[in-house]
Amino acid sequence: MFFTNYALVIKTMCISALLEYREEENMNKLKRYAALVAISALAISPISPAQAEEADLKTVPLTEVLNLPRASFDDNLGDFDVFTAVFMDVWGARPESSVSAISDGYTSLTAFIPTDRAFRKLVKHLTGKAPRSEDAIAAAVASLGAKKLEKVLLYHVVVGNPILSQAALQANGATMNSAGGQSFRVKVDGTKITLIDRTTKHTNAVVLLNKVDINVGNTQVAHGINQVMLPKL
Repeated sequence: MFFTNYALVIKTMCISALLEYREEENMNKLKRYAALVAISALAISPISPAQAEEADLKTVPLTEVLNLPRASFDDNLGDFDVFTAVFMDVWGARPESSVSAISDGYTSLTAFIPTDRAFRKLVKHLTGKAPRSEDAIAAAVASLGAKKLEKVLLYHVVVGNPILSQAALQANGATMNSAGGQSFRVKVDGTKITLIDRTTKHTNAVVLLNKVDINVGNTQVAHGINQVMLPKL
């Protein structure tokens, strides 16, 4: 009887040990599987070149490159003097506005900046008249008021890793979310990049290929465009 009970105890202990071993082995397998899944996720996670190189980017803000606030009006409608004036007016009237982001090099963003000629087209679209001087163009644009102009400026800014021209040429059909909360679409036809805004009553903006990648190598880049994009005001 003693040997029978002893054998039963030994058998029970063996079974218990085996079950514990199997449970531990299953846990180890589960841990190994979880680790494998985590490693695989890291391996296939999409990381953009801009993200990969972000640590190497400098932090010169666009305000420095565009020479704000030292820029002045001239006879060259192909630069950004009117944008400068509008930006300074809005920032002065609304100092807490998010438009100030382009003065902060630690905020990564891409700005699509209308030329002076683009602002003249806007004035003509709104009033039927095309002022000759940049001063007159800026004054006409300013008449829209700081609140509306703030929405217009923010519509031209996309916060996030800087978008260079080569990436933009591959972005056909993309929807861009602006800093103002409204979106616009990108259409690419060959080397023509068109930005389709929220208004159907005027010509859409086209990126000027001779004015792209302004401030490249920094967290903030800009591309010149030939029309002012219009959000819902």
